[in-house]
Amino acid sequence: MEFLDKFGLPNSVYPPTKHLTFGPWIYMVPQYKPKSVLMLGYAGGTTAGLIRMLYGNVPITAVDIEPCKNLYKVYLIQADAKEYVKNCKSFDCVIVDLFPNDSTDVCDFVLTREFVLNLKKIANYIIVNTVNNVDMKEYRIFRNMGVNKPAKLGNLIYYFANKEIPNLRII
Repeated sequence: MEFLDKFGLPNSVYPPTKHLTFGPWIYMVPQYKPKSVLMLGYAGGTTAGLIRMLYGNVPITAVDIEPCKNLYKVYLIQADAKEYVKNCKSFDCVIVDLFPNDSTDVCDFVLTREFVLNLKKIANYIIVNTVNNVDMKEYRIFRNMGVNKPAKLGNLIYYFANKEIPNLRII
């Protein structure tokens, strides 16, 4: 099953392995077993499903402005992610996957200094799903751990560390 956006593009798939290497979801799974995860943007939860498959019962909190089906037993909060990060608790890993329903571009606030400073207060490790040609200059306050470009997609997945992650090594 695919959950399509208004442009006919899948924003989630079920089961999460349906398009394992041809979508952005596998690239948004942390490269180490996190102690806790905050997902900003949940949709159908494909990334949460992959995290569950790889790491088991890691605590996952998911925030989405739209109502979502909770297929992977996460703590699901219907809220505005921009507002939520201002006062939430800290998480080992924060996954930013925020695209408005009426656009193929990332939500504009994801690239703002205010949002990035809020991430700095709450995250040890940050994964950001974006599109080609966005300006990531505000994220320079973090250690850049790399970037992936899923095949044939316009996505770029960035990885940033806010502190040293013991089980994460760059080869």
